[in-house]
Amino acid sequence: MARRDTRDLLIAEGLKAFLARGYEGIGIQSILSGAGVPKGSFYNFFPSKEAYALAVVDAYAARYEAFRLACFATDGSPLQRLRHYFEALEAEMDEAGETGGCLYGVLAQTSAPHSEAIRTRLKAAFANWRTQLAGLLDTAKAAGELSPATDTAGLADALIDAYEGATVRMRAEGDAAAMRRFRERTMEALLSADAMA
Repeated sequence: MARRDTRDLLIAEGLKAFLARGYEGIGIQSILSGAGVPKGSFYNFFPSKEAYALAVVDAYAARYEAFRLACFATDGSPLQRLRHYFEALEAEMDEAGETGGCLYGVLAQTSAPHSEAIRTRLKAAFANWRTQLAGLLDTAKAAGELSPATDTAGLADALIDAYEGATVRMRAEGDAAAMRRFRERTMEALLSADAMA
């Protein structure tokens, strides 16, 4: 197996494991067993579990940035594209079943209190997400879909906060009803308030 393939395999296995059990809930041995990789290979790529978690966060952030930007580039008005983005996320979570969720939220709850490096990486990931959402909301404001007075960065934060809360509840209850409520009620209420402001 090529060196890059082994690293990618370890990261993919780590993503599944962190989503399912959080940072504290997994050991390196379970990752190695799931990936079918010998222990020495792990330490060729990652000097510690923390370094490994950071690499998993980076890979996840890159994947979801590409996913987000692809959704934002589809046809339709800016708010239609925003709705499409959250619909696509919901569909992906439905497909993932019990392992669905947001890695940022899972790690923020299970590791950030114990690792400043992970907290810093998550903070940067959330900031990038916020910036990209705010950019689309700025476009919606320029198109007249939102009030000129809309604080797009604050609205982006509110959307992220509500979405993350919905993912926690979805995981706790084992179905996507919370995600649908977020999309159909919470998000629409937030967007309507800013459209009428």
